[in-house]
Amino acid sequence: MPIVRGSSMMSLGTWKARSTKYQRFLNLSNVFMLIVSTILLFTSGILISFYHLTKLDFWSWYYYACPMCMLALGLYTFAVSVYGFLISNQESRGLISLIAIFLSIAFFVQIFSVFTAFELRNKINVERIPTSYLNNMREYNNDETIKSNWDSMQRELRCCGGRHYEVGFNDWNQIMAGDVPDSCCHEEAEDCGKGKITYSQEDSYRTDLSIWKDGCLEILQLKLKDDVSPLLIIYSGVGVLLAIVELITVVLACSYIAQISRRRRRDEMFTRAATANDEEYLSSLTNKETNF
Repeated sequence: MPIVRGSSMMSLGTWKARSTKYQRFLNLSNVFMLIVSTILLFTSGILISFYHLTKLDFWSWYYYACPMCMLALGLYTFAVSVYGFLISNQESRGLISLIAIFLSIAFFVQIFSVFTAFELRNKINVERIPTSYLNNMREYNNDETIKSNWDSMQRELRCCGGRHYEVGFNDWNQIMAGDVPDSCCHEEAEDCGKGKITYSQEDSYRTDLSIWKDGCLEILQLKLKDDVSPLLIIYSGVGVLLAIVELITVVLACSYIAQISRRRRRDEMFTRAATANDEEYLSSLTNKETNF
């Protein structure tokens, strides 16, 4: 009986040491994912708010998919890492299994997100501004979302219309018949954009129209090539690293679950052996007393 119990205590110490190693790595993984998810949230916010990527879905759906994937992954990974911290000291196979499932989903979504980043960078560097932007502009008076998108870009970028410098505002002539949106004005006020294109056509020498003249897409394309394209390269590298960490964490979480299962089976075996030894010992004492 002492030998069995001693073996059990030694095994328990070994199992605890191994469990500590698994828990330590899972905690480090959670810290890494928490930091990266915060960066993803911050970066996606910049791409959506400052570079207006989600407003350019008429150009390519990658302009919408890439920042939204980054935002969704940031929120999802942040939630999973917080969950990981909450269960870090618990040896529950069910709770750890959820970590493996959550991170498996995150791994595949992360690979897709990196793919969209590569494709978006290719669109920015290779493709020219498509003429489909005019179809989007034609819906300005019919779709509130499109109206809000163009107004937001024109206010923040100090631009007017789609393409070309100095004459980009003329794109609105096909849609608003001589007018431009009020968001094109230097000092925005109700009906401040009325007749601006008509005035410029009547007097070609008149340059002070009190509106922005450069096309928004020309300005954005320059910003995207200079700022966003290098950022997407960095994101792709970090995204691949994050995917690798998620995959390793899934593998180790599964190993941790298997280790917990083996330890429980071993504990049950030692308990049964100890119980059997106790019964044999009591039986021998009874026999001795009877013989005496």
